[in-house]
This record gives sequence, C-alpha cells and structure tokens, in this order.
Amino acid sequence: MTLSHPLTAFLKTYGARLSGKKIAPFMTEGGYGQGDSVQRIREILQEQGASVETITKALVVDGNRLIELINVSISG
Repeated sequence: MTLSHPLTAFLKTYGARLSGKKIAPFMTEGGYGQGDSVQRIREILQEQGASVETITKALVVDGNRLIELINVSISG
C-alpha cells in the first residue's frame, strides 16, 4: 500500500508550506498494513524542502472493521 494519487499531488503542490507543521497521518487498510505511506510522505516533503521532524506515528484503522468501529462509537 502506498499513498493515493490525490494525496501525492497535494504534497507535491503544497509540501513546502507544511514545513514546521505537525503531520499526523491516518489511514485505513484492508489487511496489508500502512505499507510505505509514511515513508513516502517524508520523502515527498523532503523533496519539497519541508522539515519532516514533526511526523507523528500513523493511526492505521482496519478498513474491514471500520463500520464495526463506527457502530460501537455511536452506541457508546
């Protein structure tokens, strides 16, 4: 799994403006895991000249369980 095309395009267009900002990646996955998504974010930001020391640990949600998690959070 890697970054979606829209996110890649966004980072390549606006990545330099994210320098010094805290980046908190979150994503769904269908059993494969986060793959190289966070590494690709870091690489693209570096290519754009942004500092990348403020990328937090990724929140990865199993897309197969997403509806279940939503229902649990709604019903309390």
